[in-house]
Amino acid sequence: MSSPEIASHLWGQMRVHGSTKTYKDCKVWPRRSLAWDWREIGTEHSPGVQTADVEGVAEKGMQILVIGQGMSEALKVTQKKEKGIDDETCLYMLK
Repeated sequence: MSSPEIASHLWGQMRVHGSTKTYKDCKVWPRRSLAWDWREIGTEHSPGVQTADVEGVAEKGMQILVIGQGMSEALKVTQKKEKGIDDETCLYMLK
């Protein structure tokens, strides 16, 4: 089972196949997409993605995690161990 595809993305606007919403940032996993509100846990470009940012998605049983770094690659992503991702989960950073 795969996650919904990103239908389009422009600066500050993402659309996901199967959803009528336009997101600024989003998380997707099989059969679901959700707005990613950086303010919720205090995520900033640096130091970047927080452990709590991936915890909810990691609990969905994904096999591959893709983390986009944004249009200008400004969002930092540190080591996967620091993010609570085990060795059996592949981590891809999408540029």
